[in-house]
Amino acid sequence: MAPNDKRKEPGMDHPPHAAATPRGRAPSGGELAGLGVFLAAAVLLPLLAGILVGSVFGGGAAFIFIGLLVGIVAGVLVVYTRARQYL
Repeated sequence: MAPNDKRKEPGMDHPPHAAATPRGRAPSGGELAGLGVFLAAAVLLPLLAGILVGSVFGGGAAFIFIGLLVGIVAGVLVVYTRARQYL
């Protein structure tokens, strides 16, 4: 095509791809720090509760494992609910 030709090139008449535009605002540093605190608490509190219950009732490894699983699930849920507003 000539430089002064006003016709569009083939394939250039569509709008830009939707993925190229941002969907929302980015989280601030304070929000990310808060997410880190929530994530640590969501994982550590059930784990510590499992250690405590295991030491009281004598089934140490089983209660620690259950506490760890509950903590991992809680951590995933915390991250998902906090990050959902930015997706």
